[in-house]
Amino acid sequence: MRMTFEKDAWYGPQGHEPRLDLTSVSSRDLRWYCFLGAWRIEHGTTDISPPWGWTPLFDAFYTVLYVMEFARTGTERVQVGFTENDERIRLKHRGDDLVLSPTYTQAEITCPTAEFTDAGRDFIQRELGGLVARHPALALNPVVRQLTDEAGLTLAGGTERPGP
Repeated sequence: MRMTFEKDAWYGPQGHEPRLDLTSVSSRDLRWYCFLGAWRIEHGTTDISPPWGWTPLFDAFYTVLYVMEFARTGTERVQVGFTENDERIRLKHRGDDLVLSPTYTQAEITCPTAEFTDAGRDFIQRELGGLVARHPALALNPVVRQLTDEAGLTLAGGTERPGP
C-alpha cells in the first residue's frame, strides 16, 4: 500500500494558503482551499487515485484518519466522501483485510488492515512533516496539532511564533 501527494502545477498556485494566517486557518479552510494536489493511492499495480488531481491535502489526511479508525473498530461497512465533489470510497472488512472501492473507478484495493494503517500513518507523517518544514506557521495551528494527536504522531516545532 502506497499513498503520496503531488502538488498540482495547474491548480496549486491558485490555492489560498498565501493569503491566510496559517497559525489560525480553520479546519474547513484547510480541507477545502489549501495545499491542493494529486493524491495517489496504489497497491501493487492497482491505482484508485482520485482522477481530478486537485484534492486538498488536509482532506486526504482526514480521510486516511477516518479509514484508520474504521479499520481499528471493525465496523462492517462505511463510505468516505470528498469535500470537493460527490465521489466516495466504500470500505468493508473481508477477514483481516480492508477493501477500498471508489465510485469513480472500477478498480478496488484489498490489503491487510495493518498494512493500510501503517501506510496511512506514514503518509500523514511524511506529507505533514514536509508541509510544516515549508510552512513553519502550521506547527502553531491548533487544527494541525489536533490532527497529529489523532494520528498518534509528533510534530516538530510549534512552541514559538515563527519569525519574519
